[in-house]
Amino acid sequence: MGKKYYFKAMFSISFDGIITRIERYVMLLSYMTLILIVSLETLRRMLTGEQFGWGPDVSMYAFVWLAWFAMSANLRSGKQLSFMTFREMMPKKIRKAFEILDYLIWLVVGSVVFFTSVEVVMDDFRLGRHVFGTNIPMAAASLAVPAGWFFAMIRIMQNMYKIIRNLDGTEEKEKNLIVS
Repeated sequence: MGKKYYFKAMFSISFDGIITRIERYVMLLSYMTLILIVSLETLRRMLTGEQFGWGPDVSMYAFVWLAWFAMSANLRSGKQLSFMTFREMMPKKIRKAFEILDYLIWLVVGSVVFFTSVEVVMDDFRLGRHVFGTNIPMAAASLAVPAGWFFAMIRIMQNMYKIIRNLDGTEEKEKNLIVS
């Protein structure tokens, strides 16, 4: 009986768990790419006085991927930009109303950024642009913005659902919300 439960738990990953894993892998890969390129290019410049022309561009795009997916991860853990000190003084129902308003604004802004950036990715793809000095399609680099916002909007909707579900004021303890 213990074996069945282990295998069931191992293969039953929640939607939130899948999104969290994707966020973590993208952030880890981006961060590793950024560190490797910057550190190796620094050593190369110190030893030879030269650097690859593509190094700064590729590391910049790795940072862009890292930043957009970190935004999504921070939305999950509730560490996004907000005025929490002021809100803590409000009654719960008013605070929740403002939180919902915040998330609605996030969704509007996110939708504008998402659809605009998808057009940029499609233009990059259609024109066949590449990251300077590489064969990496510019569309792959530009995809960071709509992908990051797509994940962020999933997190925003998850947070809104939690707030709406608990409008009666009963707060349930969230388990392990912080992405580590």
